Amino acid sequence: MAGLLSCSDSKNTTSNVPELSILGEYLYSSGYDYDSFILVDLKYSDGDGDLGLNPSDTFGDFAYKQRNFYNLYCWYLEKKNGVWVQPLNPQSIKDTLTLHERLPSLTPQGSSKSISGVINFYISARPNQYRGDTVKYRFQLVDRALNRSKMLETKIFTLKHP
Repeated sequence: MAGLLSCSDSKNTTSNVPELSILGEYLYSSGYDYDSFILVDLKYSDGDGDLGLNPSDTFGDFAYKQRNFYNLYCWYLEKKNGVWVQPLNPQSIKDTLTLHERLPSLTPQGSSKSISGVINFYISARPNQYRGDTVKYRFQLVDRALNRSKMLETKIFTLKHP
């Protein structure tokens, strides 16, 4: 399962379209000859600071099962027979395995709304008990005006499982 650990803000951005980049990608071992999780450090920025959603943002574009219910997208990709595919979620075989998140509102107080910071995104080596071995992840950030960052892709990870 994916998780969001922390976000930090600093005010030094100009574009109103969110920007996202990968600062680092780290694979962590369990200490027992198999992998435990992957940490992806994502740098974000947005000129008007309209990142994240409030708990009340559950209607219209942000309603459950709508395209913009989530605002930090993470797609799980696995290489099978030389082709990158989105595997089915073993806990819901009608859906592909995704690790999307809803970031809370990050809009700063005061008159300057420009925002930037780092998101530490943790991904289990076996999300929903799925055991892919050659994997990568695709990320995208969406602000409240529904502007989308460019799509990012991590490096390829070769995972060891128990």
